[in-house]
Formats: sequence, C-alpha cells, structure tokens
Amino acid sequence: MARIYYHEERLSGHAFENEVINVKLFDLIFENTETNGYDIKPISTSSFFGLIKSKNNTFKTVGVSRDGINYNTTEGNFYLPKALIFYDNNDNTFPSEFYFIAKIQDQIEIRKCSGGKTVKWFQIPDLHSEVKDAKIIQKIENTLLELKKLLPTTQKAVININKKKDKVKVEENQPLLNKSVKEAYQALAKICLGMNSKEKNVIEFFDTLKNYDKDLEYFTTLNFVIDFLEQNDNSFILRLDWKADIEDLEWVLKSALNDNFNVSFDLPNPGDYGKNASVSFDNVFEDFNKSLKQNGFQMSFIDTQSDEYVFLLHKLEDKKEVENSINEIGYKYYEK
Repeated sequence: MARIYYHEERLSGHAFENEVINVKLFDLIFENTETNGYDIKPISTSSFFGLIKSKNNTFKTVGVSRDGINYNTTEGNFYLPKALIFYDNNDNTFPSEFYFIAKIQDQIEIRKCSGGKTVKWFQIPDLHSEVKDAKIIQKIENTLLELKKLLPTTQKAVININKKKDKVKVEENQPLLNKSVKEAYQALAKICLGMNSKEKNVIEFFDTLKNYDKDLEYFTTLNFVIDFLEQNDNSFILRLDWKADIEDLEWVLKSALNDNFNVSFDLPNPGDYGKNASVSFDNVFEDFNKSLKQNGFQMSFIDTQSDEYVFLLHKLEDKKEVENSINEIGYKYYEK
C-alpha cells in the first residue's frame, strides 16, 4: 500500500471539515482499528416502489497509513502524515489515481494524486493537489460512512479495556525468563539498535521480561517482544506478512538504517518488480540483501515457522553473534 509524503509537517492546501469528513471521525477510525486496509462493498438502494436499483458511489478500497513521522533520507527530508487513502484500482505501488485525507497538526485536508508505474515515492509531495470536485467529496463521504460501520462498537471497546486490565493480572503471574535467553535478547538489541537513543529502554525492558511461551494470547515470548517493540516504534526485530508490498520492505529497512545506524543508501526500486509483486516473490529479499551487504549490512532471519518473515538488520561483522543469539532464544537462523 502506498504511503503519503509531504515535504514538511504542514497542510499543502486548505483545511477541510464538514458533517461527515472531520477530525472526530478520522480519529475514531484510527482509535478503533488495527487493520491497514478495507475493501468496501457497494451499497445497493432501491426506489420507493422497489423497481429501480442503484449503487451508492463508494471507493473499492481504503488504506490506513499510521505514520505521523518525519523521514530523512538521501532523497531529502519528508513528513509522512497519518492518512486514509481511497482508490478503486490497485494497479501500481502508487495507484494511477488515488485520493487521501491527511491529518497534520489537528487539521485534515483532502488531496488527489496521480501515481503510476514510473512514479517514485519521493515525487509524491509534488504530485498531490487539493480536491474541490463535489462528486469526489461525496464519494469519500459515502465510503467513510460505510467504513464507520465496520469499526468495533462501543460495547466491544469496553470489552477491550477490561481485557487490558485482565492482561496486567496475567503478566504478574508469568514465569521468569531463563537468564541466557534474556541475555541473548539483550545482545541482539545492542547489535541491532546501534546508535538508537531507545536502546537503553529496550535493554531495561528485557531486564524484567518474563516467559510467554505458553501464554494463551501471545503463544511465544518472541511475539510478546515484537508487540512491545512495535507499540514503542522500535526498528529492531522486524516482521512482514508474506503478502506485504515490496515498498513496505524498503520502508522498514530504510527506517532501521536511519534510526539505528544513522546511514542511508540506495536499495532496489520496488517498481522494478511489477505491480502485483510482494516480498515473497523470487529473489526480492536476496536482491535487497545484496544491496545491504555491499554497504556493510545484512538481514538475518528468524525461523518462526509461520506465514510471515521475521528478521533483524545488522552489520556484517556481527553475523556470528546474531546467529548464536537467535539459536539461544529458541529459533533457527537462516538467510535469504
């Protein structure tokens, strides 16, 4: 799924708000879902006599981009806002035509963008423009109203709060983690977080980490660790679904290189792999690893025997210690 890029953290056009498209609904969507995309089914309507049927005009797909971060790279400095992305045809990494609502500094705006096969991510800030077409605004409104129906109910939200309270009680009763396993996690953190200012917090987290290998929610300690890292925006143990876009791989690698080692260099272009390509396609990880190794880094994979890729990014010189540490936490090491 495409991300949204601005040159800086401010609206490119005019703030927008009406009875449907507003900050309140935008926040409601982000607070009540962890899903990164929705397929919106067309809504059929009928006339008073039930003789004529039509469909309310909605977008087929809504993407949810949860960034809200600054991104510094060799191509320049960018801001990636939280955004809802609307499109009908997912024909390229950046669809030929898509629209989005971006939230920046407590305001939202609606923008249109033309993508395509040859469009590069760093060109996006110069390609989107303000939406004034009433029909498009109505189509976005219809889509948002349908999306709202897919969100959890207030009752479910209360249930989730109660679950969190129960979760704290469960954590207190978890068994202690084996010392050698704890030290292996800490070794990986020191290797992979490098220059990241959050390293100290992660090391302290491992000091009190307990064993979740038989937990009914997490199933493994590794799952609990990854959940903590993702919630705290730490580019350490990385994971991607086997269907993830190649752009997502590029993103996590560039973010980890920048956050943990303060370096940036060119990686393979996701657009070179075709419009429907994913990270599981032949040679994708191999190509990226080749570029990484040419610059003194590599990806090392943790075999979780699942349908996702779990891996670490580190310097080549640390390969042996990474392999030993992965084995110590209870998993097989492999490369691609």
